[in-house]
Amino acid sequence: MSSAAFKSTVSQFVLSNDQVHKIIAGLTSELVEGLSTTDPKNITQQPSYITRLPTGKETGLYLAVDMGGTNLRTAAVHLLGDGQVGVTMEKHEITHQLKTGTGQAMFDWIADCTASLLKSVALDMGNADLQMGVTFSFALHQTAINRGKVLAMGKGFDLSDVMGKDLKDLLEDGFKRKNLPIVVSAIINDTVGTLVSHAYVSPSTKIGVILATGTNAAYIERASEVSKYKGPACDQMILNTEWDAMGKADYLPQTKYDKEIDAVSLVPGFQEFEKMVSGLYMGELVRLALVDLIQQKAVFTFLNGIVPESLKTRLAFKTLFMSTIESDNSSDHSSIDRVFKTSFGIEGLSAQDRADVHELIHTIGKRSAKMTAAACAALLRKANGASVKLDDPKEITTIGIDGSVFEKYPHFSRKMMDELTDILGQDRASRVRLELARDGGCIGAALVAMVSHSGGAV
Repeated sequence: MSSAAFKSTVSQFVLSNDQVHKIIAGLTSELVEGLSTTDPKNITQQPSYITRLPTGKETGLYLAVDMGGTNLRTAAVHLLGDGQVGVTMEKHEITHQLKTGTGQAMFDWIADCTASLLKSVALDMGNADLQMGVTFSFALHQTAINRGKVLAMGKGFDLSDVMGKDLKDLLEDGFKRKNLPIVVSAIINDTVGTLVSHAYVSPSTKIGVILATGTNAAYIERASEVSKYKGPACDQMILNTEWDAMGKADYLPQTKYDKEIDAVSLVPGFQEFEKMVSGLYMGELVRLALVDLIQQKAVFTFLNGIVPESLKTRLAFKTLFMSTIESDNSSDHSSIDRVFKTSFGIEGLSAQDRADVHELIHTIGKRSAKMTAAACAALLRKANGASVKLDDPKEITTIGIDGSVFEKYPHFSRKMMDELTDILGQDRASRVRLELARDGGCIGAALVAMVSHSGGAV
């Protein structure tokens, strides 16, 4: 039987209905605030300068770069019409050395990766400039469809001489240094890319979500609501919410472990919502809770309260381990033994230890799904009556979701949908679809680059 200390620890990660609705109300308040704020420290609700979604009929060949928290993807994207695309893509890991080095080194490397793609696809358009769309998974102060100043990055990035610089200039300077005739004709956020690309395939898509190393969302808002937007007149605007940076202590149900993660992060007090739900942090929550429970002799009692060195390393317990363990349907959770033996050199777990570890992991994973669903509910309610028609029985609203947590974490989508049903009610929830969106960054960037280059208003 689990100890009282174990039950107390796990209960901190269980959300009540009141807590869920408090999250929705808090996020909604921040969504509204972000529409008008001019505070440079508030990076939420960034206008994308994209005022319509694709029709699915667009055609052409465009380059794309997708810079995320873990990898850089380069792609040649052939838009074929009828919602069809052909993609040649290469993926490159962004090393810690690159993440914490100079901006010039980073953008020279991006140019080298792009040159590698061009060589592999043997793309030669003579003397013509190659048009590129760029997906940038970090906050930008966008000033045009192809220009944006880099804001705080997060996700382990600490580049010198980049903050406040225009991303188009940073990229094109790198291409020039490598003698590549490439023009950046569109810059979008990865979540905007997910929304745009999934709408190309599924026209009912009104919200795009990323749930991977980090998390973010984009949705379609009435332009009249976005008072801080100073661009050309339009009826609607896709907004990059930067919901990762939302979340205040007065409504986020932070445990002491969440607060510890925040305290030792590169930027304490920044991206507090993200630190509670995304792939970079879920495994770390498990590790911190386990360390605490071992010290209390509430689990792994054979260790006599002494935490193994292998478990003391920050981020040592990967969210991938959680996924592996939750995928194991055996009654004795034998995968737990394998994970702890292989990755931490810990052997001798009892049946109760395995049951406790499984319960802890399941509860933390479920909290992430519930909090993400609450954030989606806030967006659905904010957009309801405009781009979203929750009360119209003939209207379906699709949320396109890209990212390893949504795609690979066991039962995550079902847990999200169950929570949305609880929040919205059966009728409204039945008009909402959660769909996996893949490679949204590259395809979305290519779509926006195509429309921008052809002179049409996106």
